[in-house]
Amino acid sequence: MNIIEAVKEAMEGKKIRRKEWFFISEDDCVYVAGVLNLNGEISHLYKFGIGREHVYKEIATFLDIDVLADDWEVVK
Repeated sequence: MNIIEAVKEAMEGKKIRRKEWFFISEDDCVYVAGVLNLNGEISHLYKFGIGREHVYKEIATFLDIDVLADDWEVVK
């Protein structure tokens, strides 16, 4: 899936990621997901990193390599 398809999925509430990003399981990985605003609507995307000893949340930014990639997937 390309970046446009992936972002559409994220804006519908799904978790997306590149296949090359860190992944052990759905609960132990790096992914991008939409975040609800005060109106209950997804207004922007955050990148989450969840691992055994490391957890972070930051506004999602995409490098040129991410934008051109076609290996995006929905985390199941």
